[in-house]
Amino acid sequence: MASILSISIRKGNTIGYLTGLCKVPKNHNVTQLAFMKRVALMEHIPKPPPYPYWKKQCNDLHMMFDPMSLRYDDNSKLIIVEGPPAVGKTKLCEEIAKEYGLLYMPPPTHDEIFINPYGFDVRSINSKLPPSFKHHDLNDFLKDPYHELTAVFQLGYFLMKFEQYLNALLHILASGQGVVLNRCIYTEAAFMHAMYNAGYISKPVVNNFERMRLNTFKFLLKPHLVIYLDASPEVTLERIKQRGNINEINSKVFTINYLSDLENATKQTCLGWLSSQTEIVTYDWNKAGNNMDIVYDIEQIDLEEDTSKQKFYDWLFSNSEHIIDCMALYQDKILIYNNIDGYIESEIPSELYSCTEERDEYDKEMEKIDSEQYLYGYNPKYDKIPIIKRPGIRLSLFRRTPRDFINCKYFSCHEM
Repeated sequence: MASILSISIRKGNTIGYLTGLCKVPKNHNVTQLAFMKRVALMEHIPKPPPYPYWKKQCNDLHMMFDPMSLRYDDNSKLIIVEGPPAVGKTKLCEEIAKEYGLLYMPPPTHDEIFINPYGFDVRSINSKLPPSFKHHDLNDFLKDPYHELTAVFQLGYFLMKFEQYLNALLHILASGQGVVLNRCIYTEAAFMHAMYNAGYISKPVVNNFERMRLNTFKFLLKPHLVIYLDASPEVTLERIKQRGNINEINSKVFTINYLSDLENATKQTCLGWLSSQTEIVTYDWNKAGNNMDIVYDIEQIDLEEDTSKQKFYDWLFSNSEHIIDCMALYQDKILIYNNIDGYIESEIPSELYSCTEERDEYDKEMEKIDSEQYLYGYNPKYDKIPIIKRPGIRLSLFRRTPRDFINCKYFSCHEM
């Protein structure tokens, strides 16, 4: 295997990738490439089970004898599907995941933040909460994009997509299974740009998000492949109507100008910045094509990690400790979140600021909700708790019911 993740793991080997990744053919005149393969065409090679990152810490001690290199193959990749609303990203993601044996993580929604595992929706107490602590979701934004909580709404999306991306990286490194995402954190800047141009958020808010991005993106491994489904704003508006979501249809948000700004910022700013380190493929989707054509095209794209390339360089690991350090970072998340919060307090825009009095009022109301008092599985009112029960690893630090692993065959999502 030519995948960078297939390195020969040796403790303390600081040049492991140089000997394990540079595949020199016998005649020294041609370069061997490794391409993704559909499940139907892959040779079945038994692999170790995934490292149980959902219930066990990733660290050098626990993983001292872990056979991580045996899990990786040419499908251990991160693929992103991007495009305007209603263009058909979900169906394509599902097809790619099915054909290549990848994990599909569905796009996060605000229900994951506001509905807890016991079914209680904290939005139901909005009338009792102070103004800056009311729970504001996508439907609220679509109804009134100029609302004072729009910046907080967008912060929720930023954090959800960021956390999902960390979980995607963790899953690939711990299991060897590739992941496909429907949009990702790298294109959030395009939404910021479009929202600012439309007057929904202020320049200080945009600057704050830009600072958060610069503080945290340095920790991320960039995707191997981004597939962009391109459709004009006019076609996008028509498809939004065809999708039939009344909140989207009646919203003032989806205008030609907004969708044009979103399209231009995605292509020029976000994907333009990624193009030197990630493979970017664009399809004209004004007339929806055949998803399987894209699936077959993926097999022809060289996604091999190699020391001679700038693309995919993030995925060059010098030794096993390097991989384990990344896994620990993405599993724990605290160090990265500390960098997200690493802005100067005096520079926090007013739209993202809340006073102590309102925080205290919010906490008092939340304390009245019995299903919010304990971690899921440990609430004496709802759960039968064994005498000895070890909690699993929390793969989400702020979403109540994350769906990142809803399609994962290795463990049930309630263990997160």
